[in-house]
Amino acid sequence: MFLIITLVITAVMAQESTIDPALLLNVFGTPPTPSKSGNTSPKLEEITIRPTDKNEFVDKNGESCKCVPYYLCDSNLVGVDVNNVSATGWGTLDIRFGEDECQESVERCCTSPKDEKDVVVPTPRPLRGCGYRNPKGVDFTIAGGSGAEAEFGEFPWVVALINSKNDSYIGVGVLIHPQVVMTGAHVVHDYATGSVKIRAGEWDTQTTRERLKSVEKLVVDKSSHPDFLRKSVKNDVVLLKLETPLELAEHINVICLPSQDEDFDRYRGCVANGWGKDVFGLQGRYAVILKKVEVDMVPYTKCNEQLKATRLGPKFKLHTSFVCAGGEEGKDTCQGDGGAPLACPIGDDRYKLTGLVAWGIGCGEKDVPAVYVNVPAFRNWVDGEMTKWGYDTAGYTI
Repeated sequence: MFLIITLVITAVMAQESTIDPALLLNVFGTPPTPSKSGNTSPKLEEITIRPTDKNEFVDKNGESCKCVPYYLCDSNLVGVDVNNVSATGWGTLDIRFGEDECQESVERCCTSPKDEKDVVVPTPRPLRGCGYRNPKGVDFTIAGGSGAEAEFGEFPWVVALINSKNDSYIGVGVLIHPQVVMTGAHVVHDYATGSVKIRAGEWDTQTTRERLKSVEKLVVDKSSHPDFLRKSVKNDVVLLKLETPLELAEHINVICLPSQDEDFDRYRGCVANGWGKDVFGLQGRYAVILKKVEVDMVPYTKCNEQLKATRLGPKFKLHTSFVCAGGEEGKDTCQGDGGAPLACPIGDDRYKLTGLVAWGIGCGEKDVPAVYVNVPAFRNWVDGEMTKWGYDTAGYTI
């Protein structure tokens, strides 16, 4: 069963003036927490961190081992051969945590681990262009989670948005240029220039021991769409300019943008991402790993009819600055990460940006799609803003 990704929806619903205002106040109530039966295994985020007073254990063969980052240890849990520059035997990391085990998702208990300075890692694979997903991850694959966790580096265009003043979590953005991030305008509306930073290459928010590190950049300018309406979140898109360009890598890369008004209504297997947590770092919870949920697009007319059948009522009309996806019970984007990207596959593990998390009715309800920013409607505007900033648009164009 899919874990429902908790993606933030902080906006007020797009609406017609004829909708009862009292109804609108109830639209965005927090979805009820599912009741837990005695046989239900806890989710990763529900397991309380237990302080570890040692990092050495005894492995299944009775040998002493030490908790180290995965890349200092080969697939046999022995220190890597420092003379073999092609060694990539880092294998699968089990992200379940037991009593006598290493306490970070990217650690392994290794016999005779080498010092990091002595380990020569493989040459990075050359970048192929925008929008390429790494379906098997970068460096390693994972096991033991809920099935909704993304692999490390699987979606290299996803970035976290963080308050630069107190390091609190704001939401999610998507990298479209080494120096430009796109997100929902409502997500950063209340933040002044210089009070937001992005973190690219993030995966597990509670560790920094990956071989390929995350990178933070301060936002120094932003450009919201001139027709953005905060109350109805129509035209809900903003571009964030970073202080300096990011260095693109296997786990940090830009997504491809659609052409103006490109139609994605019939696309299937689109992916939305987010962390669904409002605090980063060690805050009493286990690994909060980037999540993914696959949803199919829903044609505009069908979505409008399905939304009319909800509490919005028969007079509701969906604004054309939105698109819809999902509607399958138990698979949805809910509260937790506003502005998160929805990307659709175009073949060869390549994706185009199709939407940004905007709003929804309930969470994971049958026949009730989630609503996203209609990114194709804004391609010309994006190109114009990029040109004003002096940036090339070729990097996100196929």
